[in-house]
Amino acid sequence: MLRTTTFLPCVVCLLLLFGTIGIHCFPRASEGNEERENLVHFLRSLNLELPLENDDVRDPQSDTQKRQITSDQKKYLDAHNAARSNVNPTAANMKKMKWSDDLAVVAQNYANKCIWGHNSARTTETKVLTSEFSYVGENLYATSSSTVDPTYAVENWDSEKKDYTYNSNTCSDVCGHYTQVVWANSEYLGCASKTCTSISGLPSSYTGGTIVVCNYGNGGNRRGVKPYVSGASCSSCPGGYTCSGNLCVNGSDTSSGSGSGGSTTTDPGNENIPDKDCYTGDGSSYSGTVSKTASGKTCLTWSNVYPFLPNNNHCRNYFAQYGITEPVCYMQAGTYYVEPCGIPKCV
Repeated sequence: MLRTTTFLPCVVCLLLLFGTIGIHCFPRASEGNEERENLVHFLRSLNLELPLENDDVRDPQSDTQKRQITSDQKKYLDAHNAARSNVNPTAANMKKMKWSDDLAVVAQNYANKCIWGHNSARTTETKVLTSEFSYVGENLYATSSSTVDPTYAVENWDSEKKDYTYNSNTCSDVCGHYTQVVWANSEYLGCASKTCTSISGLPSSYTGGTIVVCNYGNGGNRRGVKPYVSGASCSSCPGGYTCSGNLCVNGSDTSSGSGSGGSTTTDPGNENIPDKDCYTGDGSSYSGTVSKTASGKTCLTWSNVYPFLPNNNHCRNYFAQYGITEPVCYMQAGTYYVEPCGIPKCV
């Protein structure tokens, strides 16, 4: 059996940092806009209708996240948590992972394409379903078999730890799959697989098999950053977390592993306050009603710019993957520009 795991380089998140955000240029939607076409196609594939009568994007997890995850999904999740609880050196801040149906939906849609290569639109596609993740990480695995053992796929990524040196944060060979598996702040996971008659991007001798896609929220592998903080297990868990099996467990977590995707935050100390006129993290979860820019311009209605976005003009951050770090809005018809709304960060 041919196992394929080394065709890709390490997964790396390139962060664009802005000191003071001014006006930034983004593409307006048009029939020829590739991103728009990809997103619309994705929405149609899920049979979603946007916007809703209350001007919000439909969140399918409200109907699905209450169910128990499947046996295979639990295997993906358990294998990740097993790897995370047994790192060397031990981790002071390693979070226990939970399942996200949103991440799994995006993973399944991409796996169905049978492509050996990273999904460059995964963050954008996930943001259509939930605004909780500013960046989505991804691991891929392929086998020539028509079936795949989820545990084995994850253990294959975890085996790269032999090529990773924590102290210097370096790899002697490919180890980016491992560092994503044990990235402490990647708290949500969604995986899927697809058996393919052929897999684009693999050598011609590879005549088919099964591909696995796992998505991580928030994604890891930030350049120059170690995957976790070393120290006594759970000694640096975020506020409100408890310790179980060497992992930091969110108070809302359950032992059943049922999904609660979309409830994580990159700033646990400020949970449950996005509805205030202040924002947390990069502003992706902001849901207030401010509709003017910092300079006093009235925001355009989002659906007038991108038809698949809500029919309101509230300040939002749909552009975190481009480096924007606060709520913004389009402020002038016929332009390509967004401007920050001047909303303060929650303290």
